[in-house]
Amino acid sequence: MPSQQQQQQQQQQQQQQQQQQQLSEEQKHPGERDNSSTSTTQPLASTHSLSPSSSTHSNQQDQQQQQEQQEEDHRTISNPGNERIEQRVIKSKKLPFYHGGVRPQHAKIVRFIGRCGFIAKGIVYGIIGVLILTNVSGTYTPNGSQGNESPQGAFLLLGGIPAIGRPILVVMTVGLITYLCWRFWEAITGQGYDAKLSNRTNFFRYRLSPIVSGLVYCGYLYYLIQMVYQTEEEQRKTASSSEFPASWTDTTVGSAFVGIFGVAFLIAFITQMVNAITGNFIPDLKTCEPTARKWEARTVHLFGRIGFGGRAAMFGTLSGFFWESLAERNESGELNVIAAAIGKLSTHAGGLFFMVLLGLGLIIYGIFAIGNAHYKYFPTPPPSRIPLYQIDKNYQGEDNDSSFSSIDQERRVEIGEHSVVAADRSGPKKIWWRRLWMRVHPSSIDTANSTSDDIEKQQEQGAHNNH
Repeated sequence: MPSQQQQQQQQQQQQQQQQQQQLSEEQKHPGERDNSSTSTTQPLASTHSLSPSSSTHSNQQDQQQQQEQQEEDHRTISNPGNERIEQRVIKSKKLPFYHGGVRPQHAKIVRFIGRCGFIAKGIVYGIIGVLILTNVSGTYTPNGSQGNESPQGAFLLLGGIPAIGRPILVVMTVGLITYLCWRFWEAITGQGYDAKLSNRTNFFRYRLSPIVSGLVYCGYLYYLIQMVYQTEEEQRKTASSSEFPASWTDTTVGSAFVGIFGVAFLIAFITQMVNAITGNFIPDLKTCEPTARKWEARTVHLFGRIGFGGRAAMFGTLSGFFWESLAERNESGELNVIAAAIGKLSTHAGGLFFMVLLGLGLIIYGIFAIGNAHYKYFPTPPPSRIPLYQIDKNYQGEDNDSSFSSIDQERRVEIGEHSVVAADRSGPKKIWWRRLWMRVHPSSIDTANSTSDDIEKQQEQGAHNNH
């Protein structure tokens, strides 16, 4: 009996040791246990055992898939607005003429007429600034242009140049026509529509604003064409606004229109001040790129800010003049209404000093506008460089010729718009005044998850690479 008990104890000890060995092996190689368990449950795998090399290969694939998934999750978390922006972009094999901007085959024509138009525009504003300064100093200017600080006064000054006055007016006529063609071309095609901007902002900036600007220059072009074949006396009469706006305030309807003019120039004043403070014009310039020369970019942007400030001051003066005309009788006389509004500043305290600042601001804007012939992108690009409407020949979806007017398409745009706005708000807050000192406009580089310090580092890096 004792021998039997000892044998049983030895057998129990051996079984315990075997169980401990099995547990230790399972802890060391958990993957092999999983493979063995799957092989018992699957009838096809039960007849074939997995080799160590195949199990290792499968483990490496699993690890690689996990790493790719983690990187994808990191990209989604770091850029939550990219997917929403891509969903908002409208792609089609073919777009109607009023969507998608200027077509590539017309880009060279738009570039040429845009440059010619900006040169003509810069000359007009520069001469207006010079006329303001000559009015303050009392310097004589020919052909009745003295004291007539307006586009019509600029045309009088150019037309009064001996021997070459009329040819210059003809050249200016062609220049304004090219500016009008560029303005209306981009407005009609929706050039500049940005996927990161709301529908309202896109419409105001890239549809309404160019159309209003074009209509204003249509009026200037009308006066200029008349002056080309008129005598000097007839030119001066054409440039004057006579009894306006006093003659309009005699009736209720006329007073209402004078009030509308006051509101319109007030809106123009606000938009020009926004450009001067925020630098919204910078993404349209080549100097917004990180590779641009630092001194050149800062100079061009500073001239633009000062120039837009000068335009804002002129529009604000006109708005105040129209509001004042509702209370008292203001006549332009032999001057244009713009010149009458600016000339009235001399009757107020500090008015002459303000006129000097206004004249210098408009001269700087004229230089900036002429410089746009070289620095500005034509056609005008979206600030974020992501167009809202894109032509894709390989697009597999429906052609959007009919879907643009569908309710589903409108809902898609609205949903995408709110998603983009929400994504932008969720990003880091940026101090607005830091943008005044940035050489590169924030919207021209990837700033979805960058702070102001990160943006400045990118700017300095781009400048260093350029040197």
